[in-house]
Amino acid sequence: MKFERGNQIGKLGRPKGVRNKLDAHAYACVLAHVQHKRGDAPPEEYLSTNLWIALEVTLKQRPSDYVKQIIAMLPKQVSFEHSTVTELADDELDALIEQLRQRALEAREQQALPPPMKAINYAR
Repeated sequence: MKFERGNQIGKLGRPKGVRNKLDAHAYACVLAHVQHKRGDAPPEEYLSTNLWIALEVTLKQRPSDYVKQIIAMLPKQVSFEHSTVTELADDELDALIEQLRQRALEAREQQALPPPMKAINYAR
């Protein structure tokens, strides 16, 4: 089939919501699978779907690939906005940043320190 002048096929594009329905179903199924507790009965609406079965097989045979699939569905960039941060004065923000830096340095020092040695008494 050639796309020639006057061809009306595909003029309106895909029907509205078609892709969104598929995405919504896939996300709901994956979320249910991730939240599903082993030993509990799977949700009826997803039990016989190919996606649920594929997730089950992947989880059993290749758990690392299962995690990769789940992570691939997550948003690539997440932004958080909190109104109190925008309301702080510059000197207050500087103080908060300094506190965070100090906590990070203390955490690094704690990780770098060897575990405390245990004194062992050998009584003979």
